[in-house]
Amino acid sequence: MPQTNKNAEQEQDQFCFQLGQVNVDKPEEGKKKRTFSGIAYSGEAITDHWYWDKVVFDLDSIQIKGRIPALLEHRTSQRAGAINSHSVSHTEGLRIEGNLLSNEFGTQVAQDSDDDFPWQMSVRIYPTTVEEVKEGSVVVNGRTFQAPIAVFRGGRIREVSFCALGADDNTSAVAASHSPKNFNQPEDTDVTELEKAQAKITELEGQVNTLTEQNKQFAAAKREAEISALGKDLGKEFSAEDVEEMKKLDDGAFAFSAKQLRQFSAGTTQQPPAGQQQQQTPGVNPAFAHLFTHQANPGQGGQSNHNDTHKFTSGAQAFAEQKGK
Repeated sequence: MPQTNKNAEQEQDQFCFQLGQVNVDKPEEGKKKRTFSGIAYSGEAITDHWYWDKVVFDLDSIQIKGRIPALLEHRTSQRAGAINSHSVSHTEGLRIEGNLLSNEFGTQVAQDSDDDFPWQMSVRIYPTTVEEVKEGSVVVNGRTFQAPIAVFRGGRIREVSFCALGADDNTSAVAASHSPKNFNQPEDTDVTELEKAQAKITELEGQVNTLTEQNKQFAAAKREAEISALGKDLGKEFSAEDVEEMKKLDDGAFAFSAKQLRQFSAGTTQQPPAGQQQQQTPGVNPAFAHLFTHQANPGQGGQSNHNDTHKFTSGAQAFAEQKGK
């Protein structure tokens, strides 16, 4: 069912608040425009609101951008003036100053004020987030407020209005039929939330990159320690080429190769009788037998055979091929 204008107006009214009286300055000779001023918001809690019950605006994050329109009864067709300047402090709250227009609505506000009519100031404010404190207390604007209370964070004031009655009184008649809370955030709020999310993602990506680099450094240091321990167990010093080849192996291939080397080293502490040195050592993986020939079967004249592929490399390749079968 299409939403009626009346229902839409009621939904908007949940962000309208009566915030005290406004002063319209007396006319001054030589001054064409009438001015007004007042404390738009004191920083205290607003109570008995028809929708929020009790709510407080966070002054530290409140937003007023550019000249804010001053309307009559929150009707955009009844423009009465504009806010020219404002100030925010915990002591005084939100103070505003502005000029009235010379049209019929600005003139109406000025004339009624001259006749001592007590205009009420009302603001329409859209929060970036609403913090609903249900238990305990919360500190806002340098004051402590007891729960339950709603806290508007990042509230953006869209307009102020001169009202004959406060916004609470105007909307109290429809309190029983208001729809569930739907904050209808303005577009720039969505952009702000997106920017926050993107900043958080960038922060997390940086943390992941840092941890990944630390993990690589830890793994490299661990492998170097394992290679050093293996060399001590075998009673030999590996060449730089051996070390580089061992660093390239994955954990499984290195662990298996180290185990084979240790087993072979333990099995060759007692040399077999002459004529049997060419026999393969029991318990050694055939794919790695040629890794150990530099210990069990030295080359002619004490020279190792360097014509073949590097022994550790070829052994690791053989192991990788076995794993792939």
